[in-house]
Amino acid sequence: MSNLTPDNYAGASAYILKKGRPLDRALFRYHFESGAAAAVWEALAAFQNSDGGFGHALEPDVRTPSSSALGTGIALRILAETDAPTAHPLVQGALAFLDEELDRNTLTWRVIPRDANESPHAPWWHDADGSLSRTFDDFQIIPRAELVAFLSRFAAPGQFSWFGDVTNAAVRAVEKLPLGGGGGDDLVYAIRLAEAEGLADLYRRAVLRRVREVTPAAVTRDPQQWTSYSIPPLKLAPAPQSPVADLLGADLLARNLDFLLEQQAEDGAWDPTWSWGEFYEDTWPLAREEWRGELTLHNLLALRDYGRFAAA
Repeated sequence: MSNLTPDNYAGASAYILKKGRPLDRALFRYHFESGAAAAVWEALAAFQNSDGGFGHALEPDVRTPSSSALGTGIALRILAETDAPTAHPLVQGALAFLDEELDRNTLTWRVIPRDANESPHAPWWHDADGSLSRTFDDFQIIPRAELVAFLSRFAAPGQFSWFGDVTNAAVRAVEKLPLGGGGGDDLVYAIRLAEAEGLADLYRRAVLRRVREVTPAAVTRDPQQWTSYSIPPLKLAPAPQSPVADLLGADLLARNLDFLLEQQAEDGAWDPTWSWGEFYEDTWPLAREEWRGELTLHNLLALRDYGRFAAA
């Protein structure tokens, strides 16, 4: 078992603080240097639109300035992570956007707006005649499961007349739809729903039962596949308190942590394991640089939470 050395930590932190987005720099300071949450919220505000939703490449692979349910879910995740109060304007704007954008007939949110095709984006986010809806099971889990998780955290009781129906539909979708295909994002979203603060215990038990049923077969156990489109253990259990960490086992998680340490680049960052290929070749370098800062922060948090920082 290896640990992140002080020099390697210094390289990673220097990379984030020099080349990371202002948001990632503020999040790094919040998590590792007792930085102010208000600085995170100020940086996050740059991604919010007048409709309350979030866009502007908050998800670096989707670069439309328009608000999206995807981007708004990411913003709410960051706001929850930094203990933002429900009354904060960023939170209230996000809730107003979700209220406006909910499809009352299907009880779902479209994951990204239709105009996303008009801005640079990863090929898997290109919508060709409804392909995104087919890929994402009519948006029943992505993005809905994560949005319900953070609505459970932030929405006041009775604030939205539709919330009970949407929550019930999200939980039923987790129970009935296949989970853990491809890169496993649907399973990650379901796990976030299981962890949701404020979710009714009846729903939590149902979601936990399903994700724990699926996880052992879904996780990718072969380290040779962890640099490709797969579901490495740390994707499902980025911290020891994850509700599926015990199913993965200490040995498998330890191997994934060792592997993660081996993947750190000479400049201190971690690279994405994907690329856009020949799709928007002129924009991918910018998206890649943004991902490097975000992934480096994410990996430092995992290494810290699993006790893989070497003593100075």
